[in-house]
Amino acid sequence: MADLHKIAVTTLSVLWIMGAITLPLATAQEAALSEGDRHGLAACLVKCPDGDKACINRCMSKSQIKGVVWSDATRACIRACRIQNAANEVIFGCASGCLDRMVR
Repeated sequence: MADLHKIAVTTLSVLWIMGAITLPLATAQEAALSEGDRHGLAACLVKCPDGDKACINRCMSKSQIKGVVWSDATRACIRACRIQNAANEVIFGCASGCLDRMVR
């Protein structure tokens, strides 16, 4: 019985350590988009009518490649970039800033 308890405690300890190691990596992946991918996201966002959340969500979904999942904060930040009409460069800078901030 004591051996079973030791095995359970050891297993839980290993799982906890693995979780602590892998979780920060997921956050770092948010900014893994290349410059071309960022331009693609901005080009898609520019085509969306002001405040069209469905269109903005489609753009973000297309940009979430290679298993990268953005946090809710990243998605909200990107949505805020496209609330009102802005120049292409402004939208690109805003979206890139959102992705960069999430890594820090």
